[in-house]
Amino acid sequence: MSSDTSDHPSTAPTDSPARTTTEPRSSRTPARSRIAALDVIRGIALCGIMIVNLPPLFGLDAVTETGAVQSFYRFEQDFVQNRFFPIFSLLFGIGFGIMWNSARARSPRPRFALLRRFLFLALLGVGHAFLQPGEALLPYAIVAIVILLPATWIPARALAATTSIAGGVLLAAGVWFGGGQVIIPGLFLLGFAAGYADTIRRALRHPGRLALIGAASAAISVTGFLLTDYITRQVHMWITAGLGITMALCLVVIVMLLMLTPAEAVLRQVFAQLGRMALSNYIGATLLILGVKAIEPDLTQFDDHGGYLAGVLICLGIMIIQIIISALWLRFVGQGPLERLWRLVTWGREGTRA
Repeated sequence: MSSDTSDHPSTAPTDSPARTTTEPRSSRTPARSRIAALDVIRGIALCGIMIVNLPPLFGLDAVTETGAVQSFYRFEQDFVQNRFFPIFSLLFGIGFGIMWNSARARSPRPRFALLRRFLFLALLGVGHAFLQPGEALLPYAIVAIVILLPATWIPARALAATTSIAGGVLLAAGVWFGGGQVIIPGLFLLGFAAGYADTIRRALRHPGRLALIGAASAAISVTGFLLTDYITRQVHMWITAGLGITMALCLVVIVMLLMLTPAEAVLRQVFAQLGRMALSNYIGATLLILGVKAIEPDLTQFDDHGGYLAGVLICLGIMIIQIIISALWLRFVGQGPLERLWRLVTWGREGTRA
């Protein structure tokens, strides 16, 4: 969930969309650039995660009084649940890979700095778990400490290849066991490899290859839905977990390709700031949802879909609020509140200036 993927603190919105923006050079580290497409993808994924998190917080039922599955619940299970979580996990690994490239210049003890980073994330996760059981921050922190940090000892020449292979194997195992949080290690390692090897930036220079990847993932997703029904996908969770990965990959590719078109201006304006404040907005969304619940705990009275339609409208309202607040906050402050604190805990005052 980390949005700290540049070598320098972000003090202004990114100017170049899919490709990058270069920030002022520092005396300690070479200038690095922020990949706007990653911020946009992170912002979109944040919106999807919010839709997934609202129903359990409100205790919405999956079935109607007659025992039929709620239509909105079925849609969520097929097109939202486990579709955005893989994106977040992959982005976390990518952010770590980008960060590791400059970590030694930012701190004399980079692994200790990153350990502080993950311990702080774990602390946030413990607190957040009291508000939202099943939240992702604590598992992310644990897997980062157990998997990502040890991976930094792999020799640089073999790091990308080793983490890619290990990540692919772990991801396949996670899908086989039904997805959920067991896919985190594999996606973290695959993301680490991609961030470390600068794969995203290079992929944006080859839209044709991206289109082929997107077409393949879309074809697999469509085939999976044609060959199975809803019950089969729910009984055999490895199917829905696998479709979650292919659908997530397809969405990522679509966004990356759109960021190479005039549509990037709209996408960046709407989602980039949201993504740059992903940690603050993730926890903030939980607080806003619980605030709505305190005012009106029963959403079922507002629609004939078990409260799911009302829940989607609430999520849309929260998204609009967070998009506006994020844009204003970043314009005047430069970093989200939790992002700034997270960076300070990680690098210290000297590291944040580097």
